[in-house]
Amino acid sequence: GYQGHGSVAHPHGILITWATITEGGVQVNADGRRFSDETQGYSEQAAQVLAQPEGLAWTVFDERIAAVARQFEDFRKAEAAGVIITAAGLAELAGLAKLPVDSFVATMEEVQRLKREGGTDAFGRCFAGTPELRPPFHSARVTGALFHSQGGLVVDGAGRVLRPDGSAFPNLFAAGGAACGVSGPTAAGYLSGNGLLTAVALGRLAGEAAAALVTSFRA
Repeated sequence: GYQGHGSVAHPHGILITWATITEGGVQVNADGRRFSDETQGYSEQAAQVLAQPEGLAWTVFDERIAAVARQFEDFRKAEAAGVIITAAGLAELAGLAKLPVDSFVATMEEVQRLKREGGTDAFGRCFAGTPELRPPFHSARVTGALFHSQGGLVVDGAGRVLRPDGSAFPNLFAAGGAACGVSGPTAAGYLSGNGLLTAVALGRLAGEAAAALVTSFRA
C-alpha cells in the first residue's frame, strides 16, 4: 500500500488540507467537471487526480470551509503564497481559474442541488448533511502526490525478515516502511498513523529481539 494525497497545490507543492473536501468541497478537472467520489479518501484520490488531463484538478470550497482549513499551517501558507483563488460568484471563479465557465457553473449548480436535496451523485457520493456552498467561493489548483510507501519485506512478530520458505533470518530485521505493514496492497488500506504504527511497534519488537540475540552471542 501507499499514502498518497489528492490535493497538493500545483506548482507550489503545498498541501491543501483534505478538510476542504470533508467539510463539503468538491474537485473538478480542466473541463470544469467532477470526476470521482472525493470522499473515498485523500490517498485514493491521488490516482484519480493524476488520471485527469495534465494530472490537475481544482479543489472548490467556500469561506465557511476556508475558516476550518485555516486551522492548518499549510493552508495558511497556501493563502499567503497566493495559491487560493477567491471570487464572489461561480462564473467569476471559473474565469480566474481559467476553467470553462458553462460546464463549471453547471457542475457546481448540480452540486448545490444535491446538497439541498441530500442526494447521491453518479459517483456514489452522498451530499446529505453538507450545507450549500456560499460566496465568496474559493479554489486551488492541485495535483496528486505520493507521500510514502506502506510495505516492504515480510517479517515475523519480532520484526525478523522472513525467507520465501517462511523461515526467519536470525540477524536481519525490518520495521516501518521497510517492512510489510497493515495497509494492504492498495491506497485504500491507508489510515493516518499506519506508518508510525509499524515504525514504533515493529521497531520496539525488533530492538528487543536484536538485544536478546546479542546477549545470547555474548553468553
